[in-house]
Amino acid sequence: MGSITQFKPNADDARPSDERQHGAFTLAERAVQIGYWRYDLIQRTHSWSPGMYALMGIDPSVTPDIAWLRQHLPVPEQVHVAQVIGEALRTRQPFFYRMRDVTLGPLLADNQAQILDAHGEVEIDSDGHPVALVAICQNVTRKLREEEASELAQEQYEAMTRQASDIIIFYTVKGEILFASDALERLLGRSVDEIAHGGFLNIVHPADIEEARQLTTVPPPGESRTATYRVLHKDGHYLWLEVLTRAIYDDATGKVRNIVSVSRDISTRKAHEQQIEAAQERAEAANKAKSAFLANMSHELRTPLNAIIGFSELMREKMFGPLGDRRYDEYAKLIHQSGKHLLDLITDMLDMAKIEAGKMVLSPERMDLSEAVEDCLLTLKDQALNGRVTLTSEYKSKPVLEADRRAVKQALLNLLSNAVKFTPPDGRILVSAWKARGRAYVSVHDTGIGISAQDLTRLGNPFEQAKTDAMHAKGGTGLGLALVKALVEKHGGKLVLASEVGKGTTVVVDFPLAARAKAHA
Repeated sequence: MGSITQFKPNADDARPSDERQHGAFTLAERAVQIGYWRYDLIQRTHSWSPGMYALMGIDPSVTPDIAWLRQHLPVPEQVHVAQVIGEALRTRQPFFYRMRDVTLGPLLADNQAQILDAHGEVEIDSDGHPVALVAICQNVTRKLREEEASELAQEQYEAMTRQASDIIIFYTVKGEILFASDALERLLGRSVDEIAHGGFLNIVHPADIEEARQLTTVPPPGESRTATYRVLHKDGHYLWLEVLTRAIYDDATGKVRNIVSVSRDISTRKAHEQQIEAAQERAEAANKAKSAFLANMSHELRTPLNAIIGFSELMREKMFGPLGDRRYDEYAKLIHQSGKHLLDLITDMLDMAKIEAGKMVLSPERMDLSEAVEDCLLTLKDQALNGRVTLTSEYKSKPVLEADRRAVKQALLNLLSNAVKFTPPDGRILVSAWKARGRAYVSVHDTGIGISAQDLTRLGNPFEQAKTDAMHAKGGTGLGLALVKALVEKHGGKLVLASEVGKGTTVVVDFPLAARAKAHA
């Protein structure tokens, strides 16, 4: 780093009204005790404004070097500042750092260690290379130690950061604009005159006028108002702005001095939100259409399947005499089994669709849960024998409850069918039933292949299966546990699942002994 010199505006950088602005800047420096510095990365030189010399307690006729700065800044703070600036140079983003325990120069030698804030940015040339660092410093010691916020000083300080990405505007209650940051022209291509005295409403999207009008009233002390609306760019396209306004009140009189407005371009975020909303609406519409379709196709699907099962059963029972060739007996058996299996799958799908569509109604009746369990075990007896799986039951008590008999048996059949399906030969399945604390419980424990902890979190959702490889996937819709869970919960109960890979699975469901009021799912 090179030497430090007093800051003077460069004539090559002059803009319209720069002389007046520089005078206002110098006045602001004295009024709010801030300072400005610039470090040229090419020349390795510092430039300080008069306010910076005053802030640091240095006589402008003295030229302090870097060694002086290091002497007056604790080592931890030096490291912190170096890290912040290094990150700013890497990302080309604005930076901020707070220096604590700063020892100021001889003009302020009587003061204790001070706390200084620095807000800065990286200057970039036309090739995208950093050429300088600029920052505004402020002594915030009194503010932090006394916890006294100075809104006016903060807003004046923010106004100096003309290169801020947000549009910052100061205006009076009558709408006269006192200051507007360069972002107004950069983001909207608009001039101050086009938006002064409420003229901003002329460029607001017609559908968003009422939203924008919320900002035409003065916010109460300590409060702010926020609105989101579209604004017409000079070239004809709309941008989404998120606008916040806050009034600055005079502490002595309580009257409004002026109002500050900060506008941020949220067009990208808004477009993303709209895409998500549209996708959600499409998904919800598709889901409703699916549920409605499945809920209304019961008759069309069940009728031919019942015919298949009925006629195949007549053939199997040889109601009208022998079929002739013995092979027809096997064919009839296969037709009946396939039709029955297909009907079971479709019944599960339709029942789940009815529950999702809110069209399933329970018909509670008094029933013995142990009898329902025995009926289900009898139904699955052949399937268990074919798989060399032992089915046993035990009853710690005889739970009698009021429930929908068909729904309860359907839930039990799904649980037992799953257990038989995923239990290898010579395995065992134990079904238990009991009542306690006004509820009836059924437990199905098997010595099957088990379920991993990762798969457990997915089960119970429609169409989810624990295994997907050819060895373990046993077919089906994946609705078994989801349907059980839905039927049990519709009764006011719950399903609890515990499993360990290679050791088996235990599923426990419970039902209230007293029936719930009839209601749609």
